[in-house]
Amino acid sequence: MNELILLIPLVLMLLGASIAALFGWSALNLRLKIQHLSWILAGLPSLAFIILAGLQSSLAAEGGLRFHIDWVPELGLGFGLYFDQLSALFALLVTGIGALVVIYTGSYFRNDSSAWRFLSYLFLFMFAMLGLVLAGDLISLFVFWEITSVTSYLLVAYKTRDAEARRGAFHALLITAGGGVALLIGFLVIGSVAGSFELVDVLGSGDSLRASNLYLLMLVLVALGALTKSAQFPFHFWLPGAMSAPTPASAYLHSATMVKAGIYLLARLNPALGFTEAWFWLLTISGLITMLLGAYLGLKQNDLKALLAYSTITQLGVLIMLVGQDTSVAFKALVIGILAHALYKSALFLAVGIVDIDTGTRDLRRLGGLWLVMPAVFVVATVAALSMAGLPPLFGFLAKETLLATTIHPSIPPLIDVLLTAGAVLAGALLLAQAGKLVWDTFLGAPRSEYPLRITTPRWLPIVPAVPAFLSLALGLLPEPQAVAQLLAGAAEAAFGKEVKVSLALWTGLNVPLLLSVIAITLGVLSFIYRTRIQAFQVRFAPPIGGQLILDQLLAWIDRLGTLSTRLQEGRLRTYLAIMLAAVGVLIARYGMLRWPGLPTLADLPDLSFDGELAVLRVFSLFVTVGAALATVLIRRDLSAILAFAVSGFSLALWLVLEPAPDVALVLIVVDILTMVVLVLALTRLPRRERLQAWALTFRQGPASLIRDVVLAGGSALVVFLVTIQGLISRPRVSQVTPFYQENAKLLTGAIDVVGAIIVDFRALDTLVEISVVAVAGMAVYTLLRIIPRKKDRRGGPAAIAILDSHVLGIGGRETSPFIHLLAYVSLPIALLVAVIHLLYGHDQPGDGFTAGVIVS
Repeated sequence: MNELILLIPLVLMLLGASIAALFGWSALNLRLKIQHLSWILAGLPSLAFIILAGLQSSLAAEGGLRFHIDWVPELGLGFGLYFDQLSALFALLVTGIGALVVIYTGSYFRNDSSAWRFLSYLFLFMFAMLGLVLAGDLISLFVFWEITSVTSYLLVAYKTRDAEARRGAFHALLITAGGGVALLIGFLVIGSVAGSFELVDVLGSGDSLRASNLYLLMLVLVALGALTKSAQFPFHFWLPGAMSAPTPASAYLHSATMVKAGIYLLARLNPALGFTEAWFWLLTISGLITMLLGAYLGLKQNDLKALLAYSTITQLGVLIMLVGQDTSVAFKALVIGILAHALYKSALFLAVGIVDIDTGTRDLRRLGGLWLVMPAVFVVATVAALSMAGLPPLFGFLAKETLLATTIHPSIPPLIDVLLTAGAVLAGALLLAQAGKLVWDTFLGAPRSEYPLRITTPRWLPIVPAVPAFLSLALGLLPEPQAVAQLLAGAAEAAFGKEVKVSLALWTGLNVPLLLSVIAITLGVLSFIYRTRIQAFQVRFAPPIGGQLILDQLLAWIDRLGTLSTRLQEGRLRTYLAIMLAAVGVLIARYGMLRWPGLPTLADLPDLSFDGELAVLRVFSLFVTVGAALATVLIRRDLSAILAFAVSGFSLALWLVLEPAPDVALVLIVVDILTMVVLVLALTRLPRRERLQAWALTFRQGPASLIRDVVLAGGSALVVFLVTIQGLISRPRVSQVTPFYQENAKLLTGAIDVVGAIIVDFRALDTLVEISVVAVAGMAVYTLLRIIPRKKDRRGGPAAIAILDSHVLGIGGRETSPFIHLLAYVSLPIALLVAVIHLLYGHDQPGDGFTAGVIVS
């Protein structure tokens, strides 16, 4: 029964989204403030956290928990959940920090009565992220993956009137959804090679996946999905652009959810796809570049949220680089880094949100001296910033120490080892400078300009960011908590595939990582002291790195292609028809394997033999069919062309009667009559000016257009001719289905007419669908004919009388003669009688429900 408990956290998140959405109803919205609603809703992720923590404590004895429901068993598809220590680490972060963010949201949006919408989006996002880390198969994981992209778009673009918010949300969705397409293809290839989409089966198929010829394809596709989601170079630019999101969304996306999804995916699939040179180099190079780029650009920022965004990019690069390693110490550093980053980054974002609300600005060039008026926020931000800087005794110091320990990698070339070490030291130094800049320029330095300082946030609000900040301090100062160490060790073991020992002791003695840490701290302090000069250098030297320029060019090319497509989609049927005919001809000629047949003699085609007394009539009907079809093109009067078109159809029906195929001939006759009537009615409604334009387009076109039409018509005729001849020659002479219908029509359906039995009985659902389509189309036409006169009447026209007295007036309100009335009164009952006869005798004689319907029409 434990497996069913895995559904409860997901249900709780959906319940929270539903409750928040209900407050869009004004009757509830006016009775409960958003602050109180957020406190109530915070109980749902808190309850989910307690449930998941209880399940996690039993994992050591039971192993991973699995829940599975078959969806399409024939294809091996189902919905599954899988809960192990790695899932537990991320799920606890999602729910724990999620509860704090929900509480914080109520005060952040205290004057916004529409903030229920943000809470609803937040819970939907929480549901998607929780489903992602609990997914037990690749398809379920992908579905939740895409839901996170959509819901994060809604969160970032919450301020719908803000152009910057819309732009940032669009870029985030475009990049992450594009990576999601690659990820889906990668998952399909993995499932094909592994023989299953179940996560347990995939993780157990690592040897076969790595030995497959498709390994590099799988690696690149999965890496694209993960690197775009986790804002790795060159896709990193979407993350700072998403800073236009409300602060609760930024805090949640950066610390525990969205950007960690790519880290989780790579860590989860490491036992299946990792431990190869390609895996190592791809993730190490990407992570190293991203780490250095984020650290360099972060020091340049003057917006508090932008500074935090680039520091997130730095840390994400570190985590990606760690996943690519093949040592246990790297995965120890990975899980410690994930937890440390979640704690200090959530605290920093929430603290910055309070500063933004109370001062109305996040610009470091304006802020300063806030420690006197916001002492609680100052303390919380300082503790979190010290952890971000990697200073003892904060938990971030342990994360930096374990990272530096991983750079001593004896199995790679010395030059690369030195480069990784230098990069980690430099990134740590710049992160320290960023943390110092954040605290000093916001709280300790003198104010640089006037800003409207107004303390409007509740006095208790700094408690929310204080929870993760002081947890980071407690994990560094207090005796090692065994529960946390066991959780991190289990998570590292699940990602590494082997046992990983995790110790949370800060002091490990005098060693190389400690020496490197001292160097990083020294460089960081110097970078902070000389940050003004460094920023001046950065302004002068701003290399055009990143994908923003590439994305802008890509969008510009898409606009150009859109302009080109609108030139083709110009609304002219003739152009569309020419393109379609040419494309079909080229495709058939290229892939249809058509060849000019050795034309058979008539004796070779016994079904088309002209022997017998009806040969003259066959030849005559053939010539009439072709001649009438040609006349429809050459005759200039519309009514005459319609009549010629009808003659062509009747002549073809005569050919079918002589075959004999009476059922098909009857259908063709009634359809031909109905078509002729509809065309004549349409002709009466078509304005003369448009008819003259169509006539000029056909008969007064230039030589180039005429040659184009002749070539297209002749080419299409040739293709149809070749397809028909090849079909007649190559088709089997002995039918496989005809004997079945002949033997079983009378036996199973009581029908003498085999064609009628096929249509009405053997293929009854096909006929039902066809009838339904015709009926819906008829109702649509009837509705339009009633609406058009009504609209004309609103403009002062007399045509609306047709609605009230349709038996007197015809289409469009034109008066009809008594002779027409008489024909209508007489013909309709006769048509109904003939239709009923067709229905009653359809099993024994030509005719069925289809012809009956057409006759009544």
